[in-house]
Amino acid sequence: MLRWNKQGSIWLALVAILVNFISSHTCSAIQCNVFLAESTIPNAGLGIFSGVELNPGDPVGNGDVCIPIFNVEKHHEEPSDAINDYVWAGEVMGMKLEAAPDLIEANCLGLDSALNCNLALINVARAKPKYDDAGLHRSHDPAAGSITPYHNGTTRATIKVPIGGELFKHYGDEWFKGRPDLFGESFPLTEDFASAEEIINDAFSFGEETARSILEEVIFPMQRIWGSRVMNAIPKTIDEASIAFREGIEMVYQPNATRSINWLQEHGKCVDHIIPKQSTIEGAGRGAFAKRGLPKGTIITGSPLHHIPMKDNFIPIFRTLRTDANSDEAPRREIAGQQLLLNYCFGHSESTLLLCPYGAGIGYINHNQTRTNVKVVWPDDGLMSHDETWLRKQPEEMIEFSGAHLALDYVATRDIAAGEELFLDYGDDWEEAWNGHATNWKSERIWSSSYASAKRWNEKVDGIPLRTAEETSTDPYPANLHVRCHSELDEDDWGSFEEWPASEYGYPCEIKERKKDTKGQDIYSVRLVTEKYDRWDTEFESPQVLDIDGVPRSAIRFFDAPFTTDLHLRGAFRLPIGIPEAIMPAEWKNVPFSVYSDP
Repeated sequence: MLRWNKQGSIWLALVAILVNFISSHTCSAIQCNVFLAESTIPNAGLGIFSGVELNPGDPVGNGDVCIPIFNVEKHHEEPSDAINDYVWAGEVMGMKLEAAPDLIEANCLGLDSALNCNLALINVARAKPKYDDAGLHRSHDPAAGSITPYHNGTTRATIKVPIGGELFKHYGDEWFKGRPDLFGESFPLTEDFASAEEIINDAFSFGEETARSILEEVIFPMQRIWGSRVMNAIPKTIDEASIAFREGIEMVYQPNATRSINWLQEHGKCVDHIIPKQSTIEGAGRGAFAKRGLPKGTIITGSPLHHIPMKDNFIPIFRTLRTDANSDEAPRREIAGQQLLLNYCFGHSESTLLLCPYGAGIGYINHNQTRTNVKVVWPDDGLMSHDETWLRKQPEEMIEFSGAHLALDYVATRDIAAGEELFLDYGDDWEEAWNGHATNWKSERIWSSSYASAKRWNEKVDGIPLRTAEETSTDPYPANLHVRCHSELDEDDWGSFEEWPASEYGYPCEIKERKKDTKGQDIYSVRLVTEKYDRWDTEFESPQVLDIDGVPRSAIRFFDAPFTTDLHLRGAFRLPIGIPEAIMPAEWKNVPFSVYSDP
């Protein structure tokens, strides 16, 4: 019989140590499909790596949110540029008409902010978010306008990716052309790698021995004396050229862009523990849920932080007040709103500093003080670009720096079951402000109960004949909607119009006539006005007015008129997540009172 004496106590202590060891190592060994770690590209910061083998079409991650950022340079003389290198053009993310003709940028959290670009090894396609208001309506939901409707941007593999392979997304050649000081004039672009592969294939079409001679006697010497984009894209050795011929030029670069799973588990952070679904909190929109069981102490995700030292140089959105045409006074401005990004950042009532995380899934984590199961902490110094010396900097000292210098870990405060919703405590100030907003909130307009977004309206009128211009003169459509016709109508050979991608906005059009075709389907005669497709459209010279007959119903859709969506509601809730006092550095407290107030 075992006697619980002093020796037994020692055994108990050993068992406890063993349990703690197993528990800590179990946390680090939880299944993970996506890692955030140091990029294989020198000086590129962090990158995204696959924890599983990927085939073309496979999804990567669990989808994330995109936050529209309205033209900061228009609203501020000295705008903060903290996130310039981390945004996508709004027009390619479905946001072009939010504030047209002003430019919109899309701050897409998760993979879209962390993925690097290697033009020789593009292996995932850009994710385009879906538009969904999460069931919120401005007539009865205080949260309307406080969350982004652009979500579920899911990245997919375009080629086979090995376990541990870094993922690369195409930024667009213009991104590299616009930075000649960093990349030079001979940096190979997308078409240059395609041309290089064609040259290699042509050389090997004569046989391996002849190809070797062509490379060694002609191409390699040319590389050394003629540094063109194409020459710089051609592999530098016979072995690399052979790989490019047999497997494709991207495979030349794959070995150096791959890390071992052991390395990723030790040096990276899993960013695959969160999946988005409708929140269990009524009226909160979407929420973050545990993809798998997460033991207490698990780092659910890690996120680098954009720093905005002076929030007033980024967050306010102004409108110019009308003045007397004969007045010599300069036009006055007033604050009309605040950037939605504010709601996704961390801040403090005694600081001008905003910290905006861009980790995977974190944009879905809601506030709940009674059900909190996640907390944020500073990671170890040196991990995830976190520099603890920044915890001792004044916000004013951060202005001249760009890139990520701070990070947060999101840690499970108790065991979390698979499928359980994740909650943070945003802080007492946030709780009080939200309760006050919800209590005093009123809908934006008297007619808001009849408001319908373009998405809802398109669903409502699907299959219903559209009104002509003459009919709308007495029975108009809602003022917040615009009719637009598919841009391919100006081409000779029409395709199918059943699917409108996020970057298809069509052209403004007017329905002149409605009639039936030989199959009894409604077809329309329309007048459309062409416009510049995007900011890079160099072929557009001036608008053209086109009259087109026989247009199918599927080629006509409703779009939200600029400045009419919930994002522009003047009473929409805006407040950052509170930086917990337990981790808030005293050096960051540079104002003696709250700087966060409703416009």
